[in-house]
Amino acid sequence: MKALAIAVVTLGLVSCGHHTRMAQYREPRDGWTVSYPASMTPLAIGYARGMLTARGVVIASSPRVRATQEVYFRRFPADAAAVGLVRFFGGPGQRSGAETKLPLQRAGFRPIREAPPPVPLEQSMNANGSTWHVFVWFGPKASDQDKERVWRIVRSIQFPQRS
Repeated sequence: MKALAIAVVTLGLVSCGHHTRMAQYREPRDGWTVSYPASMTPLAIGYARGMLTARGVVIASSPRVRATQEVYFRRFPADAAAVGLVRFFGGPGQRSGAETKLPLQRAGFRPIREAPPPVPLEQSMNANGSTWHVFVWFGPKASDQDKERVWRIVRSIQFPQRS
């Protein structure tokens, strides 16, 4: 009986916020995946204007984040955090170099100062012969917990092996 009581208390602690239920987003064309807390909101990106196109996903800590298809924001709450993985097509040619070693590291991200707020941090990566761009955004009041969730999503990026 004592062992059962300890097990129930342990399960109660795990389910009271110490364990986050995870979900997975799979990109339908290229098959890459990211794992993210189920409490966060994914938004597929599909953009085409003239010869420029983009596709990917933005995953945000708040459903109040409103991304445009151009991967900017109509609304980004001060307490929000988000991550995006996007492939751009058209425009100047992009040469894909050597495959990027995963998982990505925070130190590889650089701010894009000319972008509209919130200023994104960005790292380009090469996977399966294509160049992808990984973005992270943090509102000025984003919690440390949401920032860490975003970095965990970045570390979860996986691409299928090419045959």
